[in-house]
Amino acid sequence: MVKRQTIQALKIKEFLQSVKTHPSAESVYEAVKLALPTITLATVYRNLNQMVEAGEITKLEINNEFRFDANTKTHTHCVCKSCGKIIDDFQADIDIKKLKFNNFTPLSVNIIINGFCGNCGGK
Repeated sequence: MVKRQTIQALKIKEFLQSVKTHPSAESVYEAVKLALPTITLATVYRNLNQMVEAGEITKLEINNEFRFDANTKTHTHCVCKSCGKIIDDFQADIDIKKLKFNNFTPLSVNIIINGFCGNCGGK
């Protein structure tokens, strides 16, 4: 069954692709609501979860909050423990096909590195 692409889904994905901030569902809702005033938070959550299941976006749990990333290329997320900023890092060469597991087939890897950004520098 082919999923019908709604205007709500298009606007949500368009917003996610336009930012590098890894927004929460509530932040996505507030931004998309400017273009679609009748959209509901439930619609945003449903569409985000469908996009995650389809592999179109990534869902991250950072500091007990779900955040979303439209960049599905392999990369790590560096989270500043002081200001909370999330920085994408693409230098890691992670090939899960090379990892060896007993009785397990990995499909994806998600690495979150906690530390301090350049502005906070360990404050």
